[in-house]
Amino acid sequence: MNTRLWVSWLCVMIVACGSLLVAAVAEDPPATEAQRAYEIKATILCPVCDGQNVLESNAPVATAIRAQVDELVEQGRSDEEIRAWMARQYGSDVNAIPPRTGIASLVWIVPVFVAVVSIGALVFAFVRWRAGRELEVSDEDLRIVRALREKK
Repeated sequence: MNTRLWVSWLCVMIVACGSLLVAAVAEDPPATEAQRAYEIKATILCPVCDGQNVLESNAPVATAIRAQVDELVEQGRSDEEIRAWMARQYGSDVNAIPPRTGIASLVWIVPVFVAVVSIGALVFAFVRWRAGRELEVSDEDLRIVRALREKK
C-alpha cells in the first residue's frame, strides 16, 4: 500500500478517536436546577434496592435521598460534592458512575482501547486481504485457461 493511503487512514483514525474521546468527556451542563437534580438522582443507586437508582425506586430511603439531593442542589453544591456526601452517608456503592481516576478509570479506558485495537486489526486484515488480490498471472496460468476454454 502506498504511503499516501496509509497517511489518509491514519488521519481518519485520529479524527475518529479524537471525536469519540471528546464526545465521551464533554458533557453539556443541565439548563435548570431541576434537570441537574434529575441527572444526579438517575446516577445514585438505592442502598436497599438491587441495582435500581433512587429516581426509579419507591423505597423510603430512596424518597429521602431524592429529597436530600433536591436540598443540596438548592444549596448550590456541586455534583461532585453531592456524590461525595451520598457516598459518606450510604457507602461508595451508591454512585452508579465509576470514578475517572485510579484503577476504576479502566472502566473508561479499556473500551476505547479495545475499539481502537479492533479497528486497527480490521484495517490490517483488509490490507492483507487486498494485497493477496494483486497476484500477477503467469504464462502457465494463461496457457491452462486457454486450454480449458478450447475444450468447451
